[in-house]
Amino acid sequence: MIIRRTEATAEHAEHESFGVTDTVRLSALGGLTQYGAYLQTLQPGARTSNKHWHENEDEMLYVLSGQVTITEGDRAEVLHPGDAACWPAGTPIGHNASNQSDAPCSFLIVGTRVERDVCHYPDTGRTLHRDGSAWRLLEADGRLFKTGSF
Repeated sequence: MIIRRTEATAEHAEHESFGVTDTVRLSALGGLTQYGAYLQTLQPGARTSNKHWHENEDEMLYVLSGQVTITEGDRAEVLHPGDAACWPAGTPIGHNASNQSDAPCSFLIVGTRVERDVCHYPDTGRTLHRDGSAWRLLEADGRLFKTGSF
């Protein structure tokens, strides 16, 4: 299936904690179910998420434009167009992407989709448990924080 640029509308989001982002859900547009592929643009000061890692899902990021700061654990590296970052499933190093420059940055982010996964957020101790389309977010002490479905 071909997806033309004119058919791929970005979802614009402004989050108090994460900043301004635009995301094109390419995998959904193409009907893919075994992995997610997104074109994401971060405005200056924005970030993708809290630092996290997955027990069962691989992730990969490929920089298309601008400067993307990748944080892995306590280390931050600036990536440029053509650079990539890969996070194999089960590697317990919290990571995220942010834009610490004064211009927008864009990247392709791809990740496997599995029926069951646990995503760890080391800075808060929370865990996100996914079972099919249902998810639940637990506090560090195991108390339920929030539930929902994808």
